[in-house]
Amino acid sequence: MQRVSRVSKGPFLRQLVLTAAILAAPFIAWVYRAEAGLVVMALALSAGSFVLAGALDTGPGHMRRWIRLGIGVNLTLAAVCLALAIWLLLC
Repeated sequence: MQRVSRVSKGPFLRQLVLTAAILAAPFIAWVYRAEAGLVVMALALSAGSFVLAGALDTGPGHMRRWIRLGIGVNLTLAAVCLALAIWLLLC
C-alpha cells in the first residue's frame, strides 16, 4: 500500500496557486518591480518547502536526509529573497 502525503491530499486550488507562484515570479518582477518578484519567489520557495515536508513523511528512509537538506535550502533562499526585497524597498 502506497502512502500519500498530507500535501497531496489538500485542495487542488491551493496546490495550483502554490505551483503557479514560482512560474509567476519572473513575470511579476518584469511587469512591476524586482521587490514584488522577490516576495513572490519567497512565497514559491516556502511552498516548495511545504511540499517537501509532505514528502518527508512518505519518502523512503534513505532519502529523508536529502529531503531535509532541500527544505533547508529552500527556506534559506526564501529568507534571502525577503531580506533583499526589504533592503531594496528601504534604499
